[in-house]
Amino acid sequence: LNGFDVDLFDLDKCKDGLPTSGAVIIVSASYNGAPPNNAVKFVEALENAPEGWAKGVNYTVFGCGNRDWASTFQTIPRLIDKRLAELGGNRFASKGEGDAREDISGQFHDWFDDLWPQIGETLGLDIDFTTPADAEPLYDVSIAHSITANPVAMQAGASPMEIVANDELQNKSGKNPSERSTRHIEVKLPDGITYQPGDHLCVVPVNSPSLVKRALSRFGYDEETYIRVNVTGGRRSPFPNGSTFSLRKLAQAYGEIQAVASRKDIGVLAANTDCPVSKSTLKQWAAPAKDGVDLYKDEVFAKRRSVLDILEQFPACQLPFAIYLEMIPFMTPRYYSISSAPEHNPGHCTITVGVVEGEALSGNGTYHGVCSNFLARSGVGTMIQAVVQPPTSQFRIPEASKTPVIMIGPGTGLAPFRGFLQDRRLKKNAKTKLGEAMLFFGCRHPDHDYLYREELEQAAKDGLVDLHVAFSRQSKKKVYVQHLLKEQGQKVFELLKKGAVVYVCGDGARMEPDVKKALIHIFMEYEIMDEASAEAKLAAMAENGRYVLDVWAG
Repeated sequence: LNGFDVDLFDLDKCKDGLPTSGAVIIVSASYNGAPPNNAVKFVEALENAPEGWAKGVNYTVFGCGNRDWASTFQTIPRLIDKRLAELGGNRFASKGEGDAREDISGQFHDWFDDLWPQIGETLGLDIDFTTPADAEPLYDVSIAHSITANPVAMQAGASPMEIVANDELQNKSGKNPSERSTRHIEVKLPDGITYQPGDHLCVVPVNSPSLVKRALSRFGYDEETYIRVNVTGGRRSPFPNGSTFSLRKLAQAYGEIQAVASRKDIGVLAANTDCPVSKSTLKQWAAPAKDGVDLYKDEVFAKRRSVLDILEQFPACQLPFAIYLEMIPFMTPRYYSISSAPEHNPGHCTITVGVVEGEALSGNGTYHGVCSNFLARSGVGTMIQAVVQPPTSQFRIPEASKTPVIMIGPGTGLAPFRGFLQDRRLKKNAKTKLGEAMLFFGCRHPDHDYLYREELEQAAKDGLVDLHVAFSRQSKKKVYVQHLLKEQGQKVFELLKKGAVVYVCGDGARMEPDVKKALIHIFMEYEIMDEASAEAKLAAMAENGRYVLDVWAG
């Protein structure tokens, strides 16, 4: 990288100490204030390290986060940066912070581009990094005649799993059918694979045939063409050097074709455009914000335009396919909360998938979410690539069955709690004594998207759970789960006094903060305390595993 030899590894491999030669660049995120899975041991070691533990380490940190989670934004990156300085490390460049709600790619590159002169100065190198040479394209692409296995599935540790059921959960009949879609999908697990309630099914998605056709048509390729991908200069790549692929397979499985183009991407498109009108427009879009004007943010980021969208808009751009391949992010597996209990139907698990579809912000037709639509069109008998993964948080049924639980999950946030209820039924049938349980579920209308209605109402009838359902579009008054939580404040407070664990699953940008406010209100009203004390009480619950989240950006 920029002429340097680079070693890339998980932070947990540095739990006994960071390298003291060269420069250390740490990139980390947080999940609800906790470290990523591959940094848990490192952060634990860092918090308990003796004085001088980081002496001789030249380091800098870039944090990835999302300001929608304001209370935990950049928690772990800031902790790492602060502790390394306290332990004697040399911070050779200021910490960078990326916000996924904004142009995180541009934020990273602004920080990264300024890094190299500081590395040179720190290491005493007499090299001018201010004008870097143009990098050789990462890939060299040529026609081939054989196939390499799917590296996305290989890196995720995924295995083939067969879909054995794929059913619509929303009401599509009657006078006022739902215009949305939620799918109940059941898969047969490979031999030896099991799970626990609260686990996720990590699915490797496939781009739609129409999207694949668009991408290949733009470059004039036939779907049946095979290419060989050679990695130049010995650089790191997700593709093994010399990999060979069907172009159709490559476009289907390996790239996030709909990913928003970065500011740097727009600059590359401009550099590969000869038409003066198109080139001028692209250069303006790629330019840094100035005097409050940011055309990249207005024309690309806000409209969620992909590189492919822009290539179609500017046919004069003659971008080589090898460079396009480098610009497209590697396909990211999607995580779905498992909505079943393992003993309910051994060897199988289910997921509950909200199908993402709507008018594209770019104005270019309809946007289809990659994985949800892939799963929606995958009929019974389809083989998908997937792997069971444990939750990052402590999202588990309490070991003590008598512990009360309060479950809050609107929409597809209901998924893990369906598994919890199946587990409770099995335990009740086995004469196990259970603690009280409350479930707060929310949807738009009882005739549209009341997911698993018969199951939930039967569970309530059988005494497995105290069920409360909020309907946000049944009347002019919009009712959400946080409103029902306040209405049931007395009972909620009584269960909390008995040591109840609160689980929240769903939208982390708006729903979870509102739920948190409702719980703080309950503490203030029923325990007679001020807001600061109520916030501290809820924070202590989270610290002790009694306020547990499985949330995502809404």
